[in-house]
Amino acid sequence: MATKKKNFEEAIAELETIVEALENGSASLEDSLDMYQKGIELTKLCQDKLQTAEKRMAKVVTDAGEEIPFEADGE
Repeated sequence: MATKKKNFEEAIAELETIVEALENGSASLEDSLDMYQKGIELTKLCQDKLQTAEKRMAKVVTDAGEEIPFEADGE
């Protein structure tokens, strides 16, 4: 069965849960390693989603439908 892809907010929430569990220190070594690996995967997912969002925001669509680069410094 295919697993549902997480959105950014879901991935961040799961990552926060993993960090709390690892900081707690009550998990076994094997469980800690599994959580750490899952955390790395979630971090990559979040980075990819942020990069995609950044690329989308880097363009502004004019009224004519023409795409122009977005300049963050307001120039």
